[in-house]
Amino acid sequence: MAELILKHDWADGLGPIKEWPAALRSALSICLNSSFPTAIYWGPEMRLLYNDSWAPIPADRHPWALGRPAAEVWSDIWDVVGPQFHQVITTGEGVTTYDQLLMMERNGVPTEGYWNYSLSSIRDEHGNIVGIFNQGNETTAAVLARRQTQEEIARLGRLFAQAPAAIAILEGPSHTFKLVNPAYEDLVQRSNLLGRSVEEALPEVKDQGFIHLLDTVYATNEPFQGKAVPVEFVRPDGKLQGRYVDFVFQPITDTAGQPAGIFIQASDVTEATTAMAALRESEQRFEAIVNSIDQMIWSTRQDGYHDYFNQRWYEYTGVSEGFTDGSDWENVFHPDDRAETWAKWQHSLETGEPYHVEYRLLHRSGVYRWVIGRAQCVRDENGEITRWYGTCTDIHDLKVAEEARQLLLRELNHRVKNLFAITAGMINMTARSSTSVAVMAHSLHGRLQALAKAHHLIQPAIVAGSSIAETVAFHTLLEEILSPHLADRDRQVTLKGPEISLGPHASTSFALIFHELATNAAKYGPFRDADGRLDVRWRMDKDALHLEWQEDVTRPEIKAPSQEGFGSKLARTSAIHHLGGSIDFEWLPGGVTIALTAAGDRLAK
Repeated sequence: MAELILKHDWADGLGPIKEWPAALRSALSICLNSSFPTAIYWGPEMRLLYNDSWAPIPADRHPWALGRPAAEVWSDIWDVVGPQFHQVITTGEGVTTYDQLLMMERNGVPTEGYWNYSLSSIRDEHGNIVGIFNQGNETTAAVLARRQTQEEIARLGRLFAQAPAAIAILEGPSHTFKLVNPAYEDLVQRSNLLGRSVEEALPEVKDQGFIHLLDTVYATNEPFQGKAVPVEFVRPDGKLQGRYVDFVFQPITDTAGQPAGIFIQASDVTEATTAMAALRESEQRFEAIVNSIDQMIWSTRQDGYHDYFNQRWYEYTGVSEGFTDGSDWENVFHPDDRAETWAKWQHSLETGEPYHVEYRLLHRSGVYRWVIGRAQCVRDENGEITRWYGTCTDIHDLKVAEEARQLLLRELNHRVKNLFAITAGMINMTARSSTSVAVMAHSLHGRLQALAKAHHLIQPAIVAGSSIAETVAFHTLLEEILSPHLADRDRQVTLKGPEISLGPHASTSFALIFHELATNAAKYGPFRDADGRLDVRWRMDKDALHLEWQEDVTRPEIKAPSQEGFGSKLARTSAIHHLGGSIDFEWLPGGVTIALTAAGDRLAK
């Protein structure tokens, strides 16, 4: 700038440099040797001189502005700086301003700019004001930064104020409130918190452990998060009010990383927590109820997807939880029942009609048991199905009892018909072998008494509630059952085997089986004529009774029946279900051979 000043033509302004007054030379010397932006406005027109540091201030007006009048250089901002210059020139009083807004034209566009500057009078040796000494610098960046910061702070303040969560900022180790939003004041039910410590403003939280918790967060610089934490606040009426709060204590550090405060964010979750507690209590009551009854309870979505079974289901079936979810529930059904059960379930899903079906379900013991399944749909306000709720009830014992009752009714009918047939057969057989009416009457009387004894043994199976306390000898049972059908017992029958004592239930089952076999032998087998024979042999082997019933007939030849009759079904049912064994028939031309087994542990029952 010194070089530009020396080369400048001052003929139309301040005149030759060598003629410049001492005051100007002295002020210019200070200006050019200063590292701070400095300018001089000299003379009545306030001609401009400046140093290198000041040169960027006029921007694209440099170096044109050198030596020109101030009003010409700063025509765009003269309304602001003109009065300031006039004050200094006329009064000698200096002007100092900070962050002064000056809308300068830069690149032809008025541009917002802020400045710190001072204007001081320059006097000659006579004390007259002859110029203005100007120093200053641009503060636009700082002003805009402060403005942005203030705007950001204001925005954050609005966000904090409008935030639904309670927010507070604590300062220092005493946890003094620096900022709180309305939601925080609403949570703690008091205002006028700023500038007060937590302990002073909320004394009730100290004994609840929150001051200690704040001290820990401040000292360790580690955040703390609480979920549904119970806290009590003093209401305006002086009473305590319990709330549940989710909150975060987040430590705040300074630029050196040292603790400076704590940021608090909290949400009142009392309603949600209370509702969840009520829901859990309701679920516990529901679970207690559905798991305390004998019924298996289940539930499905509207599409029939099974997503809930009570504990009774898992205890009954023995499967693990989740094993029967979805459509896998049918895996524990008896294979013969699946098609019918599935068809009825699909019909209910399609129509909304109640579900009702009986099927066999695999019990944890490995045995299929009869159950009855029922289900009812639940609809919404539009009539659409939302869920299905169902039960399974074990009816196996009732089912078996009903089957037994039906079996006994049929047996009774069968026995009555057989009784007449047996009686007629005994009369005919006795008549053929008797020499007189007296002999016939005596023989017939004895056989009828034997028949009565045999029927007395099976009485518990026919008369409900009857029981026999004593045991029955196996050999004696056979003799009593067979004797009514025989004219000559020693010639027609051989009974051979160890002596076995039978309990009431076992003797009844054997009596039913032997009575049926003896009746068939009288109708179709060896007891039809005097030449037929029956050999019955039994033995105990590995805790099981093995019996062979072998018939021998002479005429006509025996043929296997085309279908199993009721008597054979009765004998098979008794052997399998009551005696835990089996019975097999082998039809030979010379007579039928029957193999009967019974579990050893069933004999004494």
